[in-house]
Formats: sequence, C-alpha cells, structure tokens
Amino acid sequence: MSQEFVRDGATPTPELVAAWLALDDLRAESVPMWAANWLVQGYDGAALAELAGLSGRDTREVRDVLPAALAETGVRPLSSKDAAVRVAFDHIANQHLSGRTRWAWVVNQVVDVLYRAGEECEAFRQPLGELYGIDDEAGEPWSRTDDELARIVRQACLDQTASHRR
Repeated sequence: MSQEFVRDGATPTPELVAAWLALDDLRAESVPMWAANWLVQGYDGAALAELAGLSGRDTREVRDVLPAALAETGVRPLSSKDAAVRVAFDHIANQHLSGRTRWAWVVNQVVDVLYRAGEECEAFRQPLGELYGIDDEAGEPWSRTDDELARIVRQACLDQTASHRR
C-alpha cells in the first residue's frame, strides 16, 4: 500500500511515514530518499542525515534509525493503530479530493488500511472506514452505478476531512 499511497512521485510527509510504520506497511528501502527530501525541505538533525545517507538495502538499519529521524521532524510515534489509520485515511481523502485519484483507488486503499489495522480497531467508525464492502459492489449487476459509488466515496472523503474540525 505505502508505495501506491504516494502519487506522482511525491515524498510522503514524516507523519504519513510514521503511520505506515505503525500499520506495518513501510517500504523501508524508500525511506532514505524520503529523508533526503525532508532535509531539502528544511528539516534537520543528525539521525535524519544518517537516515538520508543509508542505501535502503538494509531495511533493519533503516527501521532502527527511523524513529529518531522522525522525532527530529517533530513527529512522535503514533499512540495507537487508530491514530495511524486516521493519518492514512486523511491522506487518502486528500488525494481524492485534490483530484489525484479515482474513487476505486480510494476504496482499495481503505480496504488495505482496514485489513492492516485489524478488526479491533475503531477505524470502521471513521467516515472512510464506512466504505468497507463497497469494493464488492463494483462491476456487479446488482450494484449501484459507478457514478453513485463515486458520489458516496467523495462524500466520505469530505466527511473524513471535516471530522477534524468538529
């Protein structure tokens, strides 16, 4: 999921990387390049520079340095899987609302996040979590039309981003 999560070759935010780490969906071999980009963006720190200098082949080494590097960007470890899911869902919603992704991509990403979070997670109660199961409808003769499904996904994305302003 994590590589597909970043569209147009963009560098994920440190917070999103922390969410992938918490959801055990981190492509560690990509992290050193992201760390290098974070340095260019103005973040600073010895651990971050060390992380940027790694090749990414030794994923254990990347994972060992990553928490300290994230702390230097101001990102603390996420307190729970629920917090990680919220970060992931917010990113998915923003990708869709900015026109970078189609509704089917959103649904596929939501299903993957929910699978990684587990059934005990509160994620199903978040607006995007309520999309679970829509992936079974797409293309079936009994399903709602693609336009209807697209409207439902868009509204869930709007609700997801609005849920923080309440």
